[in-house]
Amino acid sequence: MNRRDFLKATLVSGVALGIPGAIHPILGSLDAAEKADLAVAYGVSPAKTTKAAIDTLGGIKKFISRGDIVVVKPNIGWDRTPEYAATTNPEVVATVVRLCYEAGAKRVKVFDHTVGDPRRCYKQSGIADAAAAAGGIVSYIDARKFRDVKLPGIALKSWPMYTEAMEADKIINIPIAKTHNLSTLTLGMKNWMGVMGSSRGRIHQRIEGSLADVAM
Repeated sequence: MNRRDFLKATLVSGVALGIPGAIHPILGSLDAAEKADLAVAYGVSPAKTTKAAIDTLGGIKKFISRGDIVVVKPNIGWDRTPEYAATTNPEVVATVVRLCYEAGAKRVKVFDHTVGDPRRCYKQSGIADAAAAAGGIVSYIDARKFRDVKLPGIALKSWPMYTEAMEADKIINIPIAKTHNLSTLTLGMKNWMGVMGSSRGRIHQRIEGSLADVAM
């Protein structure tokens, strides 16, 4: 990849809210008509930056169709309030839920297989209240709704997965970037553990390969 292509790949996919208008001349000079598949948004408001990033990708209707059953999968894993940034920001979750409905989604479900007590995690994170206020159907994980799914993987050949996630028309994975003692950084792939059943501690024994297999 030469310098020009690198700049295209980096800048065409971004939106800089903190510097209004500053990026547009650059984009124009780099044939910015190309479609972005990655967006970076900066700003103070989580809701506004979330919408800006989605708009940069072509808008929510690029992903959600009328009548879709959508699962929004945040990280609600910990009994922590939003300022600790241990879980997905509730404003981000609420914004995505709201946008899905604006695109015509029939139902938008929000859930996570938490590490801590689910009632405390859902409440303390602020996600339950924010998602519900936006019209999201917030529920706790039901242990009866896991079923074994065959995986075309190397480390994992099958694993119990949550049926409501597997049967949705669309899944929107909304992690939060965090440091991790095994994987250094956790993002979307590790967030899939929130739809996995069984003894998830086993995943950490071969975390890189296992998460890659699930993501397939």
